Amino acid sequence: MSFANAYDDDFRAASYAALEFPATYHLAFRDLPALLGEPRPGGLALDFGCGAGRSTRFLKSLGFEAEGVDISQAMLAQARLKDPGGSYLRVPEGDLSLLPEARYDRILSAFTFDNVRPESKPPTFAHLSRVLRPGGRLLNLVSSELLYRMEWASFSTAPFPGNRTARAGEPVFTIMKDVQDARPVMDIFCPESEYLRLYDAAGLLRVLAHHPLGRAEEPFQWISERSSAPWRVDVLEKPL
Repeated sequence: MSFANAYDDDFRAASYAALEFPATYHLAFRDLPALLGEPRPGGLALDFGCGAGRSTRFLKSLGFEAEGVDISQAMLAQARLKDPGGSYLRVPEGDLSLLPEARYDRILSAFTFDNVRPESKPPTFAHLSRVLRPGGRLLNLVSSELLYRMEWASFSTAPFPGNRTARAGEPVFTIMKDVQDARPVMDIFCPESEYLRLYDAAGLLRVLAHHPLGRAEEPFQWISERSSAPWRVDVLEKPL
């Protein structure tokens, strides 16, 4: 089955641009401030796969000077509408050669690699390693393998039983509950073992794998989130 980026679509981009941090998405961002650490004076952060700019604005709210890049013109148009003074650049898939070497202290990739084709992942990680300064930190926020096999406050996977037997590089599907666009979203399944191989090839060291769980005191109607983590945040460092 051919793969097309689900977010390179005007209606979906507009729907996604209205999304903030509801329910399951809250867990994706809740713990990022501690994992990112404090901004370094004069340092830059990159939001790789910034989409409609939600995560770029999130980085800015933490005090980072942040730039966003994405492959989708439709999503970047939404980002510029919401943040007219921001820096948002369109880049080709798998190619960050427009960005200077060792430019960024922090890189955040929020859900981006769920939508990156297998053949584009190795060059993309190589580019991210190149633009990250030595001693810098990259946070790769991805869907856990369980996300595609269970029900969640913000997602349904029940209509897609084939998700449960998907192998690396095969399509998996979700339906997002928090946006107007109810069309299925196609991702590319990538198990944790494959990510570890990709990190090693790019010269990136995983120092932490964080699995955020829902808490009883949080104001959401959790479904699976208190017992299973829908996301995994891989904290990667580039050795000095």
